[in-house]
Parts: sequence; structure tokens; C-alpha cells
Amino acid sequence: MTTGEPVHALIATDGSDVSIDAAKQGVDLLHPTRITLLSVADTSIADDSGAGGFEGNLLSPSESERARQAILAEGGDELSATIAALGVDPSIVEHRLVEGSSGQMIIHVADEVGADVIVVGSHGHGFLSRVLIGSVSEYVVRHSTHPVLVIRHEEAKEAKKAADAKGDTE
Repeated sequence: MTTGEPVHALIATDGSDVSIDAAKQGVDLLHPTRITLLSVADTSIADDSGAGGFEGNLLSPSESERARQAILAEGGDELSATIAALGVDPSIVEHRLVEGSSGQMIIHVADEVGADVIVVGSHGHGFLSRVLIGSVSEYVVRHSTHPVLVIRHEEAKEAKKAADAKGDTE
């Protein structure tokens, strides 16, 4: 990607302040001519209520489907909130809502649409948090063949500056 060439950015969003901030900063930095705005809905909770075993699921099939639809509706809201915050020409934005594991689906959709770059936000959690709870941005960086722009949230940047000032580095 050199200056002046068209850029197709896949921007992952979950509707949070972190992802909306990352989306805005990504647009400001990359000036994409095409955007695929992606929200990944983890609907697995609707399929498996956690009871399992001999008892069976706690949710009936109709309750599971209602839960799935509610999760998908939330994903649609996430896309709407992010596009409203971006302030870009809507004609360059394709909205995608997919179901699955966030990291895997971000990479899959980037491959599918031929994105030039993937933009993801990061909460800026430390090493231990990433090991214990995982990190979508870290997964994408480690497994994607596309360039990945990870944008740390302002609160994470400020917390790191404060920790560095105290000498508390990881």
C-alpha cells in the first residue's frame, strides 16, 4: 500500500468505545476508499445453554432461536453505532454481520473480501490478562496473512503512561 492507492480496510467492531475509537483512528490513518465493517456475533451461547449431559439444554429450540436473534440484532446495532461514529461516505462501506469466533471470523472475512488491511481495537490489557482471557487482536495479529493495524484505546495509553511514570512496566 503506497500513498494514493485505493485501500480496502476491514474494520472489526463490537460497538464498544474501544472498537469505535479504533475504527475512527483507522479511517483517519488509512483514508480507505473501501471499508468492510464487520461485527462477529458469538451465537454459541444460544446453542448451548451450559446444562449439557443427561439433562439436556436449559433452553427450548424456540428459546434458543430467540436468543440467537437477539444476539444478531445486537450485532446489527453495533454496526449502526460504528458507521454513525465514523462519518464517512456510506457508499464506501459494506456492513457484514457473521456468526462465529471473533478472531477466526475476522481473518476469514478479510480473506473473503480481499481486504488490504485489518483494523482492530485493543483494550491494552497486560500479558497476564491476554494469557488468561485471550485477546482477539492478538489472535488476528498472530494468524492473519493480512497487515493488521491494532489501535490501543486512549484509556489504555493513559494507564501505560502513568505506569511508566511510576516505573511499573511489564
